[in-house]
Amino acid sequence: MGSGLAVCVFDLDHTLVDSPLDLRAVGREMEAFLRERGINVPARALRWSGAELFDLVRREAIHLEAELLAIPVAHERRAMAEATLIPFAREALAAVKQLGFATAIWTNNDRVVADFVLSRFDLLPHLDLVVTRDDTRRLKPDPDGLRVVRERWPDASRIVVVGDSWVDGLAAQAAGVPFIAYRPDLAQMAERGVAMAARIGSLLDLPAALAD
Repeated sequence: MGSGLAVCVFDLDHTLVDSPLDLRAVGREMEAFLRERGINVPARALRWSGAELFDLVRREAIHLEAELLAIPVAHERRAMAEATLIPFAREALAAVKQLGFATAIWTNNDRVVADFVLSRFDLLPHLDLVVTRDDTRRLKPDPDGLRVVRERWPDASRIVVVGDSWVDGLAAQAAGVPFIAYRPDLAQMAERGVAMAARIGSLLDLPAALAD
């Protein structure tokens, strides 16, 4: 690793912990909620992400934002209550720290959910920063979470994002930082135009990917 401070930024759900959170189901419920209230959600081939639907409601029906937010919150609470730790998550975090990286979480979940699951699996001692949707102006795939990371470490010479989803990859791309994909859906990555600096099938492979 070169000189200067380096930061490894992890997604949470399906990267460090597994849960039954179904983002497609969340999106479908959010779309249905808006359409039932007369909001035009244009049909398209690519599914609408939660971030895009929030942007839409802020433009066209800001009075519905709180009710719309209640949909993913309910899904997240249920899913994280059933979460399990992904194999070697703690070991990977410890190894990344040993390489000299600062470590951060960047999740579209809210603070309550993130703190609950990180405490439950004793991951907080391995983390220097936790960025949730409560800390950002816009959700991934917008790169605003990395603004918070850079405010914490303004002198960082290297930032790497690790995640499983296309939203993680596009957020990293938009910020101009490399993306390491953990067990990605390759078809979805290609469909969304996500560039991957590396792809890993186990968190044990992360230190080697970071060293490349």
